[in-house]
Amino acid sequence: MSDRKNSSIFVTGQPDQSEQSDRADNQRNTRQSGPRRDRQSPAEKKPRRVTRDYLMNYATWYLERFTASRARLEKLMRGKIRLSVAHYDTDPQEAEDWMKSVLNACEKAGLLNDQAYALGRARSMLRKGKAIRVIGADLNARGIASNMVDQTITDLRDEADDAARTDMRGTDPNLAAAAAYARRRRLGPFRSPDQRDEKHDKDLAALARQGFSYDIATRIIDADRNELENLLQIIDGL
Repeated sequence: MSDRKNSSIFVTGQPDQSEQSDRADNQRNTRQSGPRRDRQSPAEKKPRRVTRDYLMNYATWYLERFTASRARLEKLMRGKIRLSVAHYDTDPQEAEDWMKSVLNACEKAGLLNDQAYALGRARSMLRKGKAIRVIGADLNARGIASNMVDQTITDLRDEADDAARTDMRGTDPNLAAAAAYARRRRLGPFRSPDQRDEKHDKDLAALARQGFSYDIATRIIDADRNELENLLQIIDGL
């Protein structure tokens, strides 16, 4: 997923019949009387014929409910275009032009903003205790350009530094993220004292699976809980 959000809808003309109307149609069909065999199953439903208006309405419907990168929205629309080409002989080049026009319009309207999306997702992942390299890989997988991923990581490090107390400035945000993950999963110093020694290696492995180095994992798991409070303020301040 994707993260939910609320935003004002960007509308061109009347709302079209998108996935939302599909669900409404299904509900109406369910209420109608008649033999069960006459009802169309979801697998038998024909796809929508793609037009520029349809793509615009679909894009705004989706972006009203979810944050997304340009690449993510493009992937979704390409799926609809493929079905329309197969069922209605839609001109693929014309559909491609419509899609690009819609994506550009959404960016111009502020509904699509890859830089803001990337930084917002990076902040969220760091707060959940994800390592910086894991965050970078996640953004790349979501279609964010490499140069924008690099800038996002730089911005994230700067924000973490600003959130730190004076004596914690310059601290690797990976340390803070590892501490946040340990707190969330109750590892190491967040376990009850009688379990720490028994679970020590297991807790190190848990941090390693999240992408943290052995050095960082050891520093967090072997730390005193009070020693991590200032470190956690970096995460809590984002």
